[in-house]
Amino acid sequence: MGYYRGSRSRYNRQPRQSNPELVERIEKTAARGTKTLTDWERNFLSSLLDSAKKWGRLTAKQHEVYQRIERKSNPEHIAARKKWDDSFSSDMREKLEFAAEYYKANPPYFGDLATKVLTDPDFIPTPRQFRAMCENKYAKKVLKSATAAPTYAVGQIIALRSTTPHNIKSALPLGKAAIIEIGAAPIKSAAKGSKVYKVLPLGSAETINVEERHIKKARDIK
Repeated sequence: MGYYRGSRSRYNRQPRQSNPELVERIEKTAARGTKTLTDWERNFLSSLLDSAKKWGRLTAKQHEVYQRIERKSNPEHIAARKKWDDSFSSDMREKLEFAAEYYKANPPYFGDLATKVLTDPDFIPTPRQFRAMCENKYAKKVLKSATAAPTYAVGQIIALRSTTPHNIKSALPLGKAAIIEIGAAPIKSAAKGSKVYKVLPLGSAETINVEERHIKKARDIK
């Protein structure tokens, strides 16, 4: 037993050798990423370079992050990203904004990305970010509700369904309202019929927003 402890101890005391290939690879990534990498990424590469020269290897986590940065600085990746940016259409941006509004109202998923989308009109996500935030089952439901033809029209008198939340029911003293605007606010629910209507309750001077799933034609009231 003592032999193994002694062998391990002697092995750990041996200096690790510099890995010229690893050092060269990091230097190459840093050189070609001068215009595409963030300040944090460039500083990270500098730190990795010091580690590679001293230890000759990276930790698993360092290597994982490094691979993402290396790919980002790859000329083929840069060309593909430019092609993606050039093809980013107004329809795609609208879809992105619908999803961002939904996730802003339903944290914590995609919080930072949603904020970026809604505060920077020139921001274009990566293809992976776009697919993740806009093509999941919840975002698809939101988009479906947002783009569906409205069931009711402006000026129509509506009533509330029995399943409508109490706080909305209490805002309609006469139980009826006139539709003032359709798509009045961002969709915050992935439920079917979540398109938002602005309505003016009869007998009131204050408008409220209500989702399509909570209203029906006034004549349905018995």
